[in-house]
Amino acid sequence: MLSSTLTSALPGVVETLSVPLQVDYYSAQLFNGLVLGMILVLISLGLTIIFGLLGIINFAHGDTLLVGTYVSWTVIDATGSYFLGVGGAIVATLVLGMLLERTLLRYTYGRYGALLQLLLTFGVAELLRGSVIFVWGRTGKNFSTPAWGDSAVDLVLFSYPLYRVFVVVAGTVLIAAVYLFLNRTDLGLLIRAGTQDREMVDMLGIDVSRLYMVVFGIGAALAGTAGALIGPVRGAFPTLGIELLIPAFVVVVVGGLGSFRGSIVAGLLIGQLQVMTGVFYSEAAQAIAFVFMAVVLLVRPDGLFGAEVAAE
Repeated sequence: MLSSTLTSALPGVVETLSVPLQVDYYSAQLFNGLVLGMILVLISLGLTIIFGLLGIINFAHGDTLLVGTYVSWTVIDATGSYFLGVGGAIVATLVLGMLLERTLLRYTYGRYGALLQLLLTFGVAELLRGSVIFVWGRTGKNFSTPAWGDSAVDLVLFSYPLYRVFVVVAGTVLIAAVYLFLNRTDLGLLIRAGTQDREMVDMLGIDVSRLYMVVFGIGAALAGTAGALIGPVRGAFPTLGIELLIPAFVVVVVGGLGSFRGSIVAGLLIGQLQVMTGVFYSEAAQAIAFVFMAVVLLVRPDGLFGAEVAAE
C-alpha cells in the first residue's frame, strides 16, 4: 500500500532510483551541470558588476543575453565562423549596454528611487525581446554546433561532446580574465573603488559617469558572451533570456549581492543542483534553485559571501 502511494505521488522517482548506477551516465550529467553552472556564472557576474558599482538590479540582462545569442547566430550564418559570431555578440552587447546606460539609466541616478530603475530595465527587456521577435521572428533558430565541436572527448569514465568541454574552458578563462581585469588594471581598481565608495571616486576628479557607462557595457557583454556560448547547446528562441535570467538572479542572491566569489560558487552549485535534480525528478529541476535559496537565506540572510564587493 505504502509503495503504491509513493509511486503515484512521486512519478519517476521510484523508477529512477531502481535503475542500477551507471557511472558514465551520471558522470556526464555532472559535467552537464558544470556547463550550465559556467553559463550562470557568466550571467550573474554581469549582474554583480553592474549592481556593485551602479546599484542597479538589471531586469534587461536576460534579454541582452538574447540579443547576443541571435547576433551570434546571424554572424555565424553569414560567415560560417563560430568565433566571429562570438566576437559579434560581444561587440553588439557591449555597445548596447553602453547606449542603454548613457541614454536611459544615467538620468535616473540620484533623482528617483530604485523602483523606477527596476521598471525601466523591465521595460527595456520587453523592448529588446520584442525587437528580437520583430527582426528574427517568433520561431526559434537551429543553432548548430560548430564543425570542430561535433567530436567527442574521452574523459576516462565517459565520452563528452567537445563543444561542451570548450564552454567549460572558455567560461573558466573569461572568469579569470574578469578577475584579473578588476584586480590588476587601473580601470578595474577604479571600479573596485567605486563599488566601495562612489562619492570618494567622484571627489578625486574621476569621470564617474564614463565609468558607469563602461561598467554597464562590460556587464552586458558578459551576458552576450554567455548567450553566444549557450546557443549551440540550447538553440536560439525568444524566451531564452527569461529562462536563464531567473536562475541567474537566484545565483546573485545566494552568493551575496555584489560578491564576485559568491557568484562563481553559487553559479556552479545551482547548475549542478538543477541538472542532477532533473536526472532524478525532472518536475523539481526548476524549483530546486528556489528551495536552495530559501535554505541559504535562512542560515545566512546576506548570502554565502555576505556583502563583499564585486572584485573579491
